[in-house]
Amino acid sequence: MSQAQYKECLSQFQSALKAIAFYPDGHPGVQNPVNAFTQSMLELLDAGHRVVLGVLDDVVVLDEIPFYETDGIWKPVFKALTLIGVESVTFEPDLEARDVTGILRWFKRATSEDQIDLATAWKEEEIQHATFQQNHEGESTHARAYKTYEESFGIVVDLMSQLRMGKVPSTDQAVHVINDMRDIVLQDSSAMLGMAMMKNYDQYTYAHSVNVAIFCLSLGHFIELPPDELRSFGLAGLLHDMGKVRTDEEILRKPGALSDDEMRLMKLHPELGAEILENMRGIDPAAKAMVLQHHTRFDGKGYPNLPSKRNVHQLADAVALADCYDALTTTRPYQRARHPSDAAIIMRRGAGSAFNPETVDHFIAMLGAYPTGEAVRLATGEVAVVVGSNPMDTTTPIVRLVTDSDGQLLAESIRVELADPKETERSIVTSVNVLAKGIDIAAVLEAEMNED
Repeated sequence: MSQAQYKECLSQFQSALKAIAFYPDGHPGVQNPVNAFTQSMLELLDAGHRVVLGVLDDVVVLDEIPFYETDGIWKPVFKALTLIGVESVTFEPDLEARDVTGILRWFKRATSEDQIDLATAWKEEEIQHATFQQNHEGESTHARAYKTYEESFGIVVDLMSQLRMGKVPSTDQAVHVINDMRDIVLQDSSAMLGMAMMKNYDQYTYAHSVNVAIFCLSLGHFIELPPDELRSFGLAGLLHDMGKVRTDEEILRKPGALSDDEMRLMKLHPELGAEILENMRGIDPAAKAMVLQHHTRFDGKGYPNLPSKRNVHQLADAVALADCYDALTTTRPYQRARHPSDAAIIMRRGAGSAFNPETVDHFIAMLGAYPTGEAVRLATGEVAVVVGSNPMDTTTPIVRLVTDSDGQLLAESIRVELADPKETERSIVTSVNVLAKGIDIAAVLEAEMNED
């Protein structure tokens, strides 16, 4: 696309913004620029990727193309974004004119109503194929990740509570939080992965669903899924175990092996989950398929039995892989948490049978040579915990030192970027057993979050 096309598209959006301030909905003065902008934006979206309109360093940016003169030509769109504290609006494939009209009404409401909640107003306008990001000036990615994690945890609790009462829950909250998680993953996947490794056994049922969603979104970002597919993948991860709400609690909590009858009932949860999703408004068929098929193995075995392997969604076993990784790395009554690298070895053993080998390769590559939450020994003798990745070199991640060179636990962990040229003596030698060292991984990850 030429810069002239982007300029024309931005100009049409600005014309529509001006029109909505003077004319009522449906008036040709509004509808004509709305239709023109929608058509132009769809041409930009034709490649299947999102297009972001935002403000960066006081410059209007459309799909990474800067438009200066924010005190002149582009003042209306610059003012519209900055006045209400919006960092960006992201347009997605399948954008419709009604989405654009909703966005314009949203801007109009945000600038005219007092104390408006932007997220609530966005939902009320029923905007389906776009998202927005508020200006988080002064707030770190880790802090946003923590807030989003807490919000998503609460949403899973609420969904399951409604289902237990026989209600059909709304999908709006789930879609909203998946969009937020996706935006953070796109900005810094290690921030959300850190949340997934702050294990909480007491609330495992709920935390597990959130963690699986995080691993799905991180994997989807790694393999460059288009926005709509990424959202469906994350949503499937968040909702993959909803069917267990209709499974006997004693079976779910049983620490030992299940009897044949208990196993038969347990194996119904993917079908029960798909049935629940079928009754929830706004869940797309791809997410439903992944929930139904997340225990259908790559080799065609597993459950439920399907008429043809060709009907299995290509990402269904990726949901299972995320499910497996979180379960393996979490301490439970009958199982100690596996080290992330040990979990990777176990998953590799399932490549070709339980999981698609290519998906396993991608998942492990996404985690990096040393995944977030991994405890490692350095050449200096110190022990550290991996808290962030280095996209340029996965062997030199960001770590926090937790012991000195003599193996004594530090009073407070110390952040070190192993890629720093000054850190020539500190290199990773091997992984270590956190239980044997008495290291609280969750506390170290929380310290990283609080430092930002």
